[in-house]
Amino acid sequence: MRRPFVFAALAASLVSLSACAAEDVPTPTAATQAMFVDQPLSLVDDQGRCTLVKPDQTRMQLDMEWPCSFSLDAQQKLRVETFNNTPIFAVWRSEHMPAPSHDCLSKMQAVRQYQGIFEAGAVSTFAACGSGGDQKMYVAPFTW
Repeated sequence: MRRPFVFAALAASLVSLSACAAEDVPTPTAATQAMFVDQPLSLVDDQGRCTLVKPDQTRMQLDMEWPCSFSLDAQQKLRVETFNNTPIFAVWRSEHMPAPSHDCLSKMQAVRQYQGIFEAGAVSTFAACGSGGDQKMYVAPFTW
């Protein structure tokens, strides 16, 4: 008699997990506002696209869909890598791949402020959940 109850509970759990897998990865540290070299930045949804709002309030549409987030360091502040005296930050998004996979498809785009101008690098796509990466992922998308 307990067996039908166990199977029903298991089936309900699987349905619930499948529904979650179709959604974007929940990010408790998702950040859409940050300070970059003492300048305020924000990320906004612009017709389903991730868009960077720069300190002068102009917009730069990034090559990824909304929602997106700034990559944060261990102190939950914007992670900034510096190469050749040029500060670089990253924006990312991550979403679960279809079931039965437990992996994610993530995108990361580095943005640098080079000679006072914000420039976005090419998008990196990888199969892992969440943000991360080492300095090479911040530096490699740009011509130096």
